[in-house]
Amino acid sequence: MARAKKTPSKQPLAIHSITLTPPDAETLQQLGQEATDYIGRTVSASAIVRVLVRYAGQQGEAWARERLFPFVEQELNAGVRWGKTK
Repeated sequence: MARAKKTPSKQPLAIHSITLTPPDAETLQQLGQEATDYIGRTVSASAIVRVLVRYAGQQGEAWARERLFPFVEQELNAGVRWGKTK
């Protein structure tokens, strides 16, 4: 009798909502479309965001300080913010 193949277990997803400016929403949609064209199957905006977060997490603190945090600072200085200041 053949054994059934086990499917790899997927991690549970945490649902978050994000707020984007129209240009950022367009960029996210464009990245999804380009990924869809490249891969050959539909790529959601959520998949793009998850990959970007995962990629940033793999780069380490020095990368984040040099490459990511200046953009975060620019975002906050532009007045686009939600939440409280520290």
